Amino acid sequence: MKKLLRCLLCLFAGLVLAAAVPAQSTRPLVYAMYADIKDWDPAIASSTEVILLSNVYEPLVWYDPQAGKDKLRPGLATAWSVSKDGREWRFTLRQNVRFHDGEPFNAAAAKASIERTRQLAKGSSFIWDRVQSISAPDAQTLVIRTKVPAPVDLIASSQYAAYMVSPKAMAAGTAWFNEGRDGGTGPYTVRQWTRGQEVVLDRFDGYWGGWQPGQFQQVKLRVVQEASTQAQLIRSGEADIITLPSADLVKALVRDPKIAVLRGPSWRNTQFLLNTQKAPTNNANFRRALTYAWDYRGVADKIYEGGASPATGPIPATMWGHDSALKSPRLDLAQARRMLEASGVPRSAWKITASYIGTSEEYKNSLLLFKANLEQLGVTLELRPGPWGKIWDDAKRVESSPNLISMTWWPTYGTPSDWLIGLFRSESPTVFNLSRYANPAYDALVNAGVAEEARDRALAAAKFSQAQQLLLDDAVALFVADLQGRVIHRRSLKGVQLNPAYDAVLFYGLSR
Repeated sequence: MKKLLRCLLCLFAGLVLAAAVPAQSTRPLVYAMYADIKDWDPAIASSTEVILLSNVYEPLVWYDPQAGKDKLRPGLATAWSVSKDGREWRFTLRQNVRFHDGEPFNAAAAKASIERTRQLAKGSSFIWDRVQSISAPDAQTLVIRTKVPAPVDLIASSQYAAYMVSPKAMAAGTAWFNEGRDGGTGPYTVRQWTRGQEVVLDRFDGYWGGWQPGQFQQVKLRVVQEASTQAQLIRSGEADIITLPSADLVKALVRDPKIAVLRGPSWRNTQFLLNTQKAPTNNANFRRALTYAWDYRGVADKIYEGGASPATGPIPATMWGHDSALKSPRLDLAQARRMLEASGVPRSAWKITASYIGTSEEYKNSLLLFKANLEQLGVTLELRPGPWGKIWDDAKRVESSPNLISMTWWPTYGTPSDWLIGLFRSESPTVFNLSRYANPAYDALVNAGVAEEARDRALAAAKFSQAQQLLLDDAVALFVADLQGRVIHRRSLKGVQLNPAYDAVLFYGLSR
C-alpha cells in the first residue's frame, strides 16, 4: 500500500512539473495580414513586408522603448560608439552568428549589406545618404564614416534598408529573393510561399539567441484581405493575431473575453496624397479647396471612433519635429467654394478620382463623408477601391495615377525627415512621392534639417517646420489623422508588445 502511494505521489509530482514547464509549441502561430509580400529583397522592401523582415532578418541595433535613455539595444552589434565630431561610428559585432544558409556573419558581410542597399538605391536606401565610407578593419569591427554628423545608431535600427544579408543571397540577386527566399540571421527562416495565400516560417535551429520551451516552431503569415473574415478567424481561434479590423469590429472584439486589444502610442499617421501633376489637382487652388472640404474632426471621432486624432501637418504628434503651431486647414465649405472659384478650373472639369485599399473601412467611410461634402460644392468624386499592390503600381505612372491616393505612413526609423523625404522630396523614378511634388525650396529645407538632426535637433526641427508649412501652403495632401498603435490577439498569446519603431510583431518573444 505504501509503495502504491509513493508511485501515485511520484506520478502527481511529474504531472505538476510537466505543467509548470511549457512544452515547445507545436501548433503554428497564425498571423492574418491584409496584403501579400510584394518585395522579398530586404534592400528594396519598404511596405507591409516589415512583418516578414523583422522576424527573418536582423539589424545591427534594435529600437526598444524600454531600453533606457537612448532606447536602443544590441542586435547584431553588441556595442557602438561615435567620435567627438559625430562623423565616425564604430560597431562591435556579435560573434558566432551564422546566416540561414550557413555563411558566417562578420564585418565584411555587414559592409556588403549596407553597400548593396546604397548601390541599388531603391526602397528606403535614402537612410544611408550621409554615409561617406564603410570599412571593416577586422572581422568583428564595422566603421561607418559620414559626410556630416548623423545618428547612425538610430539609422542602424531601421525597420527597412538596414538588415544584414548573407553574401550568397546578395550574389543571387533580387530575382532569387522574389521567388520567396531569404538570406537572414533571424530566428525564423522562410519555408514556403504560396503566392497570394500564405508564407510559412520555420524556426532557425542555428539561431544565435537559442530557443526556450514554449516558443513557436512555426509561424504562418496568412493573407486575409477582408476585415470581417479576419475577425471571424480570431474569434474561432484559427488566427492568433489580426491586423485589419475597422473601428466598429474592434468594439465588438473588445467584448470577447478570449481576445485582447493592445493599444498605445504609435508613429503611424494617414493622409490622402493629392496628385500635383494630373488635372484638375495640378491646380494649387483646386487642391486647397479640397483641403477645406475634408472633415478632420468628424473622421477622427466618427470613422476611427477614438483610435485617431486630427493631424496637424505630416508629422504625428508622437514624433519629435511635430509642430502644433502650423497653419493647417479645417473643414470650411465656404472657403472651399471660394478656392474652387479662384482656381479658374471650369465647372465641367470638377471631377476627381480617389484610389484606396478596398479592405479598409476607415478609408472607404472617410471618402464617403468627403464625397458628400464635395457634392455640396459641385465636385464629383469617383471612388476606386483595390488591393495595395495594384494601387501603388498604378500611382507610380502618371497616366494611370488617380487624383487622390490613400497612404498610411510609418517611418523607416525614428526621425521626422522620413515623412518629409519619403513622401514629398523630389524623386525620380516615383516610389512614394505619389503627389509628384517637386519644389527646390522644400528640398533645400529638408536637406538642411537632415544635416543638423544629429548635432542640433532644435535647428533641424525649425527647418522641418518650415518645410511642413510649405506642404500645407501648396496643399499636396489631406493630412487626415494620427493613428493609435493597436495589436489584436488571442489572450492565450503571451509576450505581445507595442513598439512604435516597427510596424510588426516580433514572434521570437511570443508563446501560447
